[in-house]
Amino acid sequence: MKREVKAPNGAKIKAPEAPRSEIRQFGNAIEYMVDQMAQRWRTQIFKELNQDTIKKFSDAVAVKDAKQVGNFANVFLKMARRVRRKLMKQFDDPRIEKLAKNFTGKVDNRNKSEFYRRAEKHVGISREELEATEGLTFQINAYQLETMQWVKKMRDDTLQQWTSNTLRQMAEGKGLPEILKQFDGMVEQRRGHAKMVARTQIATFNSLTSKARAQNLGITKAIWKTAADERVRSSHASRDGKGFELSEGLYDSSDGKTLLPGTDYQCRCDYRLLIPEMDE
Repeated sequence: MKREVKAPNGAKIKAPEAPRSEIRQFGNAIEYMVDQMAQRWRTQIFKELNQDTIKKFSDAVAVKDAKQVGNFANVFLKMARRVRRKLMKQFDDPRIEKLAKNFTGKVDNRNKSEFYRRAEKHVGISREELEATEGLTFQINAYQLETMQWVKKMRDDTLQQWTSNTLRQMAEGKGLPEILKQFDGMVEQRRGHAKMVARTQIATFNSLTSKARAQNLGITKAIWKTAADERVRSSHASRDGKGFELSEGLYDSSDGKTLLPGTDYQCRCDYRLLIPEMDE
């Protein structure tokens, strides 16, 4: 239920911060998925795709035996498809959806409680009443779906990367030790990417829910605030202290983007919401 709130002399309230515990735990959960996929890939592809097989593939490449190259490529792709089916069953869409909903649900509950706790002392309406009459379920659900899609994309992109890269390494005549070393590097990169996806998606979800709650109370303007340390990127530092419309976000020519704090990749910025002043 949308309502218009005002403060006697206007007020600024800080949007709730993205919770670090959920960011860390969500990152660990996605990283676990990557580790489990990598373990199965190693045991069910590389252990079967032994050094002798790799050498035969390399020899076929060297003598330009297209038929044999094609045969070995098909053997690998058949193995990769088999493992992919197993992994898609182990980490299927319902499991990912449940995982994302669990963490975004915790973030939403914290955001709701903290947002209305900060607002109540300025608007003269209790936190409990504001929470009870919110009516943003469909909007919050849409934000949760966005997070789910990002985790699914990471799963799919990871499997595709491992498949295409391994096949290319084989086609270039690389030996099994080189292929395994390259694979380990990709796994480590995907583990790091898991952390980034978790941080970005939790921060984005948290920022969007704050925006939705503010707009639901008739709050339309905010001020961009950075983390004010050496890690702040220059394009975000140039936005610091500037006001913007919540419905639009804040544009800056340094990166050519229109952003809401917390929604850019690994963004730690937040914002101050401006509660309108009461009419005299």
